[in-house]
Amino acid sequence: MRQSLPWETSLLQDPCLVYNTGGGPLFKMWYGSLYYVGYATSEDGVNWTKAADPVLSRSIEADHNNLNQPSVVYLDGTWHMTYFGIDSAGKGRVLYASARQPGGPWTKHGVILESTQPWEDDYIYNSSLYYEASERLWKIWYTAGKIASAGGEPEFICYATASNPAGPWTKYSGNPILKPMNDGGWASLGIGGPNVRRYLDGTYEMRVVGWQADYPSRGGKLLSRDGVQWTLARSNLELDLGVVGGPEDAMIYRQYVVNHRGVDHVYFNAKNNRPGWNETIELATWQTGLQIVNPAKWAMTQGSGAPNGASFTVSANRATTLGNAPANGSTQTLQGNIALTARDYDLAVDVTPQSTAVADRDTVLMIRCTDRNNYYYAGIASWGQEYAIGVLRDGANTKLAGTGSASNVAQNVTRSLRFAVSGTTLRLFDGDREVLTVQDSSLNPNVSYVGVQATSATARTSFGNLSVHAL
Repeated sequence: MRQSLPWETSLLQDPCLVYNTGGGPLFKMWYGSLYYVGYATSEDGVNWTKAADPVLSRSIEADHNNLNQPSVVYLDGTWHMTYFGIDSAGKGRVLYASARQPGGPWTKHGVILESTQPWEDDYIYNSSLYYEASERLWKIWYTAGKIASAGGEPEFICYATASNPAGPWTKYSGNPILKPMNDGGWASLGIGGPNVRRYLDGTYEMRVVGWQADYPSRGGKLLSRDGVQWTLARSNLELDLGVVGGPEDAMIYRQYVVNHRGVDHVYFNAKNNRPGWNETIELATWQTGLQIVNPAKWAMTQGSGAPNGASFTVSANRATTLGNAPANGSTQTLQGNIALTARDYDLAVDVTPQSTAVADRDTVLMIRCTDRNNYYYAGIASWGQEYAIGVLRDGANTKLAGTGSASNVAQNVTRSLRFAVSGTTLRLFDGDREVLTVQDSSLNPNVSYVGVQATSATARTSFGNLSVHAL
């Protein structure tokens, strides 16, 4: 879906669905458009018919400035909706409305959740409403707090319960139940946008939005046995950005999942880097048979806000850069999602430069990575030499050793590189031949990650047969 009706803005946001429930069309979707909530229906989940007019508009003080982010539950003939409203003073809160029909009319009942703690920043939003029949209890997961540097994007996820959706709601005493990782990963700076469903075995699934830095944002999936205790890690990243120039190359926002004919359908809103601020509603389906590197890969952005780390294509067990990162010093980087607890290890990768220009063959392996500004790297055609080893420490890039000329690096000739670290000794191998050794004590973290990088924004390089071994 994209903007197509007179009342819609260029932002179609936060899709929420009810599937095969309450009669009528198989798929029912509510979505926000900054000042309104719209309604659409479908029989196949792909082709949608929108209601001509919004089903919810600003009409009370609590939603004077903005109104969006619906979450809908159907129970015993009544449709229940929580939504986000911003009043004239800029305070964000969760509100409640009800209806006898999914397309309305909806009756507003006012505010049900608001800020009561300083860290909530007078901003409570991104609600996910759920009714637990076995407990006769209403549950809600929601976002609190704002990332000031990112224009007010969510910082924490919280939880509350009630016997009636109109309230009163009791906030969980251990809130927030999820905090940012603060490790440079995909949800390092903020975590928000929860949408929760429950499997037949009782497991709770939460889809979330994570902010790596101010931008970009990506989608993740978390699991819990009780809906309260959740573990957030880099491996929870599941919905990554698309390639540069695509419809979702800037942000992945809230995701909502329904299972249709045995296949999970993930609906989400996304932003692209085209002029203006455009958000559309997209669809992804989960397939277990795809040959991929890892859906939880962490794409590292080192340049501008564009997702240069996501500019990879995957086939035949190889990851190949697309060479279309922004030409402003951006890199094309994949950093692993597995935390390594060994200080000493090696990383082996087959590297095949596919570019025609020598300047585009700057390809390195990364070890002892802790964040975007701290790691060792070694590879070919780096620093203008055939082989080089360097360190990025607190964002400062330093060459540690080099040998040969970059002109010796040939197109479509595979190098079997291995980068090893033991104590303060860094060694680079090409096949069985050790080509460089250097001593450096800059980085010695207890836990780290590995990665691969094409340092040039236009480089076309293929990586395969990656392995890590403790030394």
